[in-house]
Amino acid sequence: MSFLSRLAVVASVGASVLAFSPVAASAHHLWLESSEAGTHVYFGEFGENLREVSPGRLDRLQPQAKAVSATGEQALAVDKSPTGFVVTGKIDKGDSVIAADLRSPVQARTRDGVTTRSLYRPAARFVPDFSPRKPALELDIVPAGDGKFQVFFKGKPLAKSKVEVISASGWVREERTGEDGGFAVALPWRGIYVIEVQYADKTPGKQGEDAYDVANYVTTLTVMQPQGLDPLPAPPPAKPN
Repeated sequence: MSFLSRLAVVASVGASVLAFSPVAASAHHLWLESSEAGTHVYFGEFGENLREVSPGRLDRLQPQAKAVSATGEQALAVDKSPTGFVVTGKIDKGDSVIAADLRSPVQARTRDGVTTRSLYRPAARFVPDFSPRKPALELDIVPAGDGKFQVFFKGKPLAKSKVEVISASGWVREERTGEDGGFAVALPWRGIYVIEVQYADKTPGKQGEDAYDVANYVTTLTVMQPQGLDPLPAPPPAKPN
């Protein structure tokens, strides 16, 4: 069944039923939003309308950004604002924009006498359409055509991974990737969706001189659905932590 056909089936159910789809808890993540007003990186929880601010938790991050096309990558400037990061530079109409924070320090946590040293690796991608794309982030989500998406880790498909599809209203749909890292999902309302995946890589390593036991990746993909039901309202802005 094509993506448009699946969308039609969902639409026939009615917004009143879909509005009560279960909402799952989502971790703090980066996500990208792009419009005529510009491209911005936010940190918080998209489905809860939570954006961290500066001064505050936003100050912990130092993301870098790139525009990605079929012909290569172009670095973009990133400047912090009170509510997020503003991305500027040459971004063509068909480009993806990716952002990642690769400079988070190693954090040590002791529990039951055992100390674990971990890295936090947040990243985000924005795509202007559903055209298939190749992975560019260590943990990446990309469109695969016909309403399908694929998750990759270090260039290889990531199987049996939980994925959350989140609308601006707070509605969440949970999916699992197949052996090819793929999954399909209908996006019933017009507007922005953020798709989130997490992965813990328990391969020990080093960042500079600091050793770590696990690297915790959290990546999102922002897509814009131009068709479907009228969007549900977003919840009131949540108070930053």
